[in-house]
Amino acid sequence: MRRYIIFVATLIVGLALWTISPKKSLHAYADGVVKKCQGVAYAPSCYDREIPKLMDRISMEEAFEVTRLVQEKDKRYLYCHVLAHNVSLREAEKDLSNWKDVVARCPTTFCNNGCQHGALMRRFNAESLTNSQIAEVKPDLMDVCEPRGSWNPREIERSMCYHALGHLNMFITKADIPKSVELCNDIGIKPDGRNYTQTCTQGVLMSVYQPLEPEDFALVKDLTPTKDTVNVFCNQFTGEAWFACHSESWPLFLQDIKEPAGLMRFCSYTNDPDKKQNCIATGMSILTVFMVVDRGGQLDRLRAYCDQLPFVQKGQCYAASAFRLVQIDPRYADTAQAVCVVAQESGVGDACYSYLLQHADQSFQEGSTEREAFCEAFSEMWKIQCMNQ
Repeated sequence: MRRYIIFVATLIVGLALWTISPKKSLHAYADGVVKKCQGVAYAPSCYDREIPKLMDRISMEEAFEVTRLVQEKDKRYLYCHVLAHNVSLREAEKDLSNWKDVVARCPTTFCNNGCQHGALMRRFNAESLTNSQIAEVKPDLMDVCEPRGSWNPREIERSMCYHALGHLNMFITKADIPKSVELCNDIGIKPDGRNYTQTCTQGVLMSVYQPLEPEDFALVKDLTPTKDTVNVFCNQFTGEAWFACHSESWPLFLQDIKEPAGLMRFCSYTNDPDKKQNCIATGMSILTVFMVVDRGGQLDRLRAYCDQLPFVQKGQCYAASAFRLVQIDPRYADTAQAVCVVAQESGVGDACYSYLLQHADQSFQEGSTEREAFCEAFSEMWKIQCMNQ
């Protein structure tokens, strides 16, 4: 009897420890993922595949916690946008009726807000809809990115959510770009004056140039232009669609834009100052990953690149890179501010600091401790501006 009591007591204690110490198992999962991806040519891509497979045993929130733990072990893995697609897709599959709740449960600013994308895409499962069916789902599309209940998304979350809707529009319209853009106009303009048509339209055209999954490739088969035909392809559009068609075509010119002169040639499709700045920012979105993130935060290559650009574009280069780092993950705020220090040394610090502060509200909630810490790291003049932004 005494032996039985000891056994039961041991079992109860063991179960209690397992219940109150779930992080230990998540650490074990993270260690297992890192071990499995050791020796792979590019480990981040391996993490993108392996972590979602854990969701047969763990929740979406736990999968993202495993991702954070893997990031602590491998500093190259802060850019986890594709993984976030797959994690939320798997979560939405568990109960498609709760797909909007999955969007609201996505972690704030983590993995460059890729989580919303997967849940949206899984809800419609790459299906094309008739005009009447699109009209039926439009109310859901108009409010899925907006605050509801206890969910109060940051501006960058909302913007990225509407960007994901642009991708979704391409599927439900069966790659009808004009109809997809029209749908962006319908769902992106808000009664209070906010306008997300640009980011949504960029999502539409991004689908043409950056398919990720087999269904993405099938959707745009025979639609994507080549470097030689991109101008003719884009000239069928007007307004935001024309600009987005050019700016999102950067994958065709990736080897070119890796050189500063190539980036300037790529962005020569427009003389509009705002659109050219947007083009520079688009190029720096991917180049920052190559030149800073994949190099563990070293800035020598970024400095060498930006300093070869004309003065105005040099400032935009540093500014876009700094903001991109915070957009990828607010934990990169220190590195973003270090980019502006380098920009100051190169004579364009004002452009970098002002742009970074201008967009701070997109990544940090007003009054949050994260925003306060972000502002405190600046020198006195910029700190005051950041606090009063």
